[in-house]
Amino acid sequence: MTNEEKEKIIELRKLGIGYRSIATAMDLSRDSVRNFCKSRGLDGFGQDYGKPKPEKVIREHCKNCGKRINQKKLKGRPKTYCSIECKRDWEHKNPIIYQHGCYYCGTEFENKSKSGNYCCRRCYIRDRFWRDEDIEDIIKHLKERQPLQNVPIWIQDLMAGKEGQEPDEDSKEYY
Repeated sequence: MTNEEKEKIIELRKLGIGYRSIATAMDLSRDSVRNFCKSRGLDGFGQDYGKPKPEKVIREHCKNCGKRINQKKLKGRPKTYCSIECKRDWEHKNPIIYQHGCYYCGTEFENKSKSGNYCCRRCYIRDRFWRDEDIEDIIKHLKERQPLQNVPIWIQDLMAGKEGQEPDEDSKEYY
């Protein structure tokens, strides 16, 4: 690669043009253009070089205890906490709570997990292992014409004829 080509690559890169476009225009390989740009600190997205870079905000104090963080010049994400204990303590004090609906009984419940399926262990066990007993109990109540209480969602859907249909995006049906 000649000095003229190098200067042209730097000029085009500062205009916000990507590696592939520069390589095609100058009849070079994309990898050689990319490697040259990386060696000169011009890596990343091409459109970012036409705009001024926003200044990075580096946290100097721990998010939990406020102690000064020993920041070293390393690649990657800057530290937010002074130690793993501080991180765990902060997460314990400030939990993220997610809203869920139980797959068995349909009750709404809160959980720290992003993917909570059942409100309690009893609902999990009944949904996983007691399906035949639930069906027998429903049939017995229907024969005796007694009102049904706490009917599982999957039985309600089955009685409504939703078993063979495609589930909606928002519904949580697992059969």
